[in-house]
Amino acid sequence: MTTMRFSRTFPHFGAFESTKLHGSGTDILGTTRHIDFCERDLGMLLEAGLKDLRYSIPWHRIERQPGAFDFRWMDVPMRFMERNGMRPVADPLHHVSFPDWLEDGFFHPLFPKLYERFVLEFARRYPWVRRFTVFNEPLPTTILCSLNGTWYPHRSSEEDFVTGALAAARAIAITTAALKRLDPANEFVHIDTCESHRSLEKKADTWTAFAMDRRFLMHDLVLGRVSSGHVLYEFLIENGAPAAELAWLQDNPGLIDVIGLDYYPHSEMEWRWRRGERMARKLKEARGFAAVARDYIERYQLPVMLGETNIRGSVADRIAWLKFMQQQCEELVLEGVDFRGFCWYPSIDSTDWQYLCTKMTGAIDPQGIWSLCPKRTERRATELSEFYRQLAQGLITWRDLPSHGFDPFWAERLTAFEPLMPSRRKVA
Repeated sequence: MTTMRFSRTFPHFGAFESTKLHGSGTDILGTTRHIDFCERDLGMLLEAGLKDLRYSIPWHRIERQPGAFDFRWMDVPMRFMERNGMRPVADPLHHVSFPDWLEDGFFHPLFPKLYERFVLEFARRYPWVRRFTVFNEPLPTTILCSLNGTWYPHRSSEEDFVTGALAAARAIAITTAALKRLDPANEFVHIDTCESHRSLEKKADTWTAFAMDRRFLMHDLVLGRVSSGHVLYEFLIENGAPAAELAWLQDNPGLIDVIGLDYYPHSEMEWRWRRGERMARKLKEARGFAAVARDYIERYQLPVMLGETNIRGSVADRIAWLKFMQQQCEELVLEGVDFRGFCWYPSIDSTDWQYLCTKMTGAIDPQGIWSLCPKRTERRATELSEFYRQLAQGLITWRDLPSHGFDPFWAERLTAFEPLMPSRRKVA
């Protein structure tokens, strides 16, 4: 009997969470024990038919002293991937995963050049790698580092946000150019948030309009689109952006081949005005990933992929979210969108994201395709793992996934998504 494959499939990606837990001396590669079990983890992906993956390159582990590069651990997973024909999208800067010696992080005056140097060292060592995410999620990373003070270096002003955004954009521009010079076959998957904002009252209209424009800011800076006519040009200038730096980015745009869009239940936000903006706890209306993605597709006219999605909850919760997101992606494909892949992030449970990675507790986040055991030495397959395998191998579509309902926590928070979701049985 011939196994049926569906024509509307696209690559499904694996991934491993890696964010540095600043000040703890470790990262989520360590707390999940991927550092110890990387070959076993990669073999697990292979067995599921996942040859495409996003893979973090931990700068903070490799360049512990300026200019001294230690790739001994990195050689292990990279050789495994090369030997087995896996196709990584290298991710050398996942959020704040820079070395301890880089004082002030992205605000260090030499950050763009120091980062370019590191990425080129990696690329020269592993010349078979062809795809790069040069700076993962620059918009939320910059916001968390420089606007709300959550992440190091804990800045908290619009001026700091603008400084951080320009540093990230310059780093992306010079590093993509250097990688292209090194090998013209290199490709760039620009991963950032996929957002939509809606005002719930007139007082919040101004803020909401700004947030809707800001969601495109990093793409526009990297692509050299921020000229004097840009809707955020005056905002940038008023908050310290040198006109010469904006002109430099126009003259030296970064390279983007595919836009990776990261979409979660919190990616759509509604706003009220109470002594400043305040996000509503629960959405009244949701557009869904396909509709929000079209905003980016129409603006940039580039191929897209779902760069990240997950939901923290039971296996049934995750299957319900997987079904919804798979349906949304298949909808885009049916419309003729050049859709390059689906990445559930991460493949194994993560840790410490319930604290936004501000401290290291080792507490497991139940959000992976495979579950971690309490000691994090085992990865346990579930019904979700089997469905993701079948999707990756093109054996099923969203219609073949079971119609689980959400547990009460998510059922209450996702009511706005109900009209968009495939019909399913409610959880009692």
